[in-house]
Amino acid sequence: MRNSFDIDDLKATPIIEVARRLGIEVSGHKAHCVFHSPDRHPSLRFYEGKGTCHCFTCGTHCSSNIDLVMKVRNCSFVDACRWLADGNATSSSGSAVKSQANENNGKGTAGEKADLAHLARLIERPYLNGDARRFLFDERRISPEVAVRMRLGSLSREVPMSGNIHSAWYNAPALLIPYFSAEGQLVNLQARYLGSEKKPRFQFPKGARTILYNAPQLVQLSPGDHLHIAEGVSDCLAMLSAGYKAIAIPSATLLTCDDRRLISEAASRLDGRLELDIWPDNDRAGSELGNQLALLATDIGITLHHHKLPEGCKDFGEMYFLNEK
Repeated sequence: MRNSFDIDDLKATPIIEVARRLGIEVSGHKAHCVFHSPDRHPSLRFYEGKGTCHCFTCGTHCSSNIDLVMKVRNCSFVDACRWLADGNATSSSGSAVKSQANENNGKGTAGEKADLAHLARLIERPYLNGDARRFLFDERRISPEVAVRMRLGSLSREVPMSGNIHSAWYNAPALLIPYFSAEGQLVNLQARYLGSEKKPRFQFPKGARTILYNAPQLVQLSPGDHLHIAEGVSDCLAMLSAGYKAIAIPSATLLTCDDRRLISEAASRLDGRLELDIWPDNDRAGSELGNQLALLATDIGITLHHHKLPEGCKDFGEMYFLNEK
């Protein structure tokens, strides 16, 4: 696994070439924006000399080709660098390489696919150890019924992220959070580290699909329902515990094309009789997500209720915890 990169060398790759490798159709330094939908006129502008791009409709700005990869692929800085370094973009010397789409049909990272059978075994009989129970029920006041319904599990010791014992490890102790498609199929398994050592707090296996958390909620909605949208899993669990119908955006700073499509399809199925509710965090990411959801609601003709957290609360989960004390 490569974790050491020459950042200047990676940034030397033309941003338009990186955009095309990401599946963005660029023509004359412009493209239909992938960060809001629909973009009726190409509003995403690329500046080759600066290596940046900017959407003049939704305001999304990418300060480099690495930033563009992070936002489009919804991944970390290190994973974006790895994606560029592993041959998913043309190098500055112009050598030809296979695109990600040719490598693995658009799934996974650098040709890898998540071992979903192995991940399913980890939550086959979900069990919450003491660390997970303290985090969920004592620290967050999450409803035990919600924990069962969402099939939350735990790890007491480190295990591989795939059936290969030489693969990367989930750190432990950890809460295991399964992600299911709207049809109820397992597509990802996130681990939230609960220990005190300095380790990554959230871990996804390489090659797993990024999807809305609690996507099955979208097919369980009825006309006139309010769908609450959370920034992250913890807030979503709190919303569900409070009795709301809720989903979570995997990345609070980016509403992906697939996210928009799933929400749009749910609204269409309900003939537009769906209302969105958001309690954005009191930070820049929360403000950005609120703006993106406002654009989406306008595009598909539904109402967005923008709630404000009480003074002193940083997120919905904290507000819920204080109310449950």
